[in-house]
Amino acid sequence: MLPQKINIAICDDKPEQTEYLKMLVSAWANENNSDITVGMFDSAENFKSAWSKNAKFDILLLDIQMSGQNGVELAKEIRKSDEKMSIIFITGYADYISEGYDVSALHYLIKPIDADRFYLILNKAKKSIKKSNTAIFLPEINTRVLTDDIMCIESFDHILEIKTTDEKLAVKIPMYELEAQLGEDFIKCHRGCIVNLKYIKKITRTEVILDSGEILPLSRRLYKEVNRAVIKYFTEIKK
Repeated sequence: MLPQKINIAICDDKPEQTEYLKMLVSAWANENNSDITVGMFDSAENFKSAWSKNAKFDILLLDIQMSGQNGVELAKEIRKSDEKMSIIFITGYADYISEGYDVSALHYLIKPIDADRFYLILNKAKKSIKKSNTAIFLPEINTRVLTDDIMCIESFDHILEIKTTDEKLAVKIPMYELEAQLGEDFIKCHRGCIVNLKYIKKITRTEVILDSGEILPLSRRLYKEVNRAVIKYFTEIKK
């Protein structure tokens, strides 16, 4: 298997901290079969200059306390146009942790950084990248759909209705062909229904309830399998 390509940015105004983070990132990449590129920036302004020229970053290691624009202010700018980038805040003070809730920071690391903890957070970020980059193409309607945005797929008289977070798409293809393109985050909850574990809010013996409030049928025969998958998914995502 080819290594996964990951673009990482480090933004910190202290050169020794930037070099240390780069060393840790390189060691993690070697251990995890990841092909990385690392961009190093000593200010929010320098990062934005590269980013505005179409530099693509999957992960941003961002110091909060920097001279000039601070990390939280930079993160707020990023989130206006990029919701996918995994932002990991670096801070010397636990008091700053509450600052990042509204920018969906993946995690916080308190200085001095513990390498083992750092690697766990990078593993989580890597999983997020893989999910967000996966897509399927529907040639019948010439449309590309990110699998991470698909909530569920239902079959109605040989027509598949694909429900995403912002639209419904209808295609006339066999369920098994589409199912083969989906990742491990999807599970069949009924003969004619596949659901993305990410969007499950609750299950009962006969129903799957999504975050949107939509209710899907759950086969009694599949209940145990779906229940195990839900528990596993939400246990692992918290690690």
